[in-house]
Amino acid sequence: MIKFESGRLADLQYQPYYEKLSITDQPSQQKAVVGKLLLAKLLEVPAETFLADEQFTIGKHGKPEFKHRSEFFNISHSDQLVTVAISDQPLGIDIEKIKPKSLQHLKKAFTVAELGYLNQLKEPRKSEQVLRLWTIKEAVLKEVGVGLTKKPVNVAISIPRMDTATFAGETFKISFLGIDHEYIGTLATK
Repeated sequence: MIKFESGRLADLQYQPYYEKLSITDQPSQQKAVVGKLLLAKLLEVPAETFLADEQFTIGKHGKPEFKHRSEFFNISHSDQLVTVAISDQPLGIDIEKIKPKSLQHLKKAFTVAELGYLNQLKEPRKSEQVLRLWTIKEAVLKEVGVGLTKKPVNVAISIPRMDTATFAGETFKISFLGIDHEYIGTLATK
């Protein structure tokens, strides 16, 4: 079972929470609140259930987990969008707003095979695929619970299918999330 939900920071339904928590001009805190509200919606519990941090614990490398629930979750945000996924198994998600992304800035994140694939592409497809590969790498690292504390180049993606990735001897299934036409979203599971 995997479910996911997205919300924009500007959605009117979140404004009363921003006001109540005095964060109307604090986007980073708004992202955290929207993530918790989306989590409550997915689990069909009252919205306020997760607004207090005592419901969560933080893993060794900073990945949040439930203290008293068996489900797994992951949250990602980019620009004005927040996406949350829940599952009965560990998972990692990453979203990125689609915008021009230079391969030059992320070159060290890709394997030789991935660079070969990207270098044969023309813009704007090349830029889109840079983001696609990046979201796969970050989703895998988030699934493991290490995030960007480990080098993304150590995540090897099956090119050109992009349906699996390997990291530290483990294989991950990759799924793409249809979240919004302006964003690329990726889910990684074992």
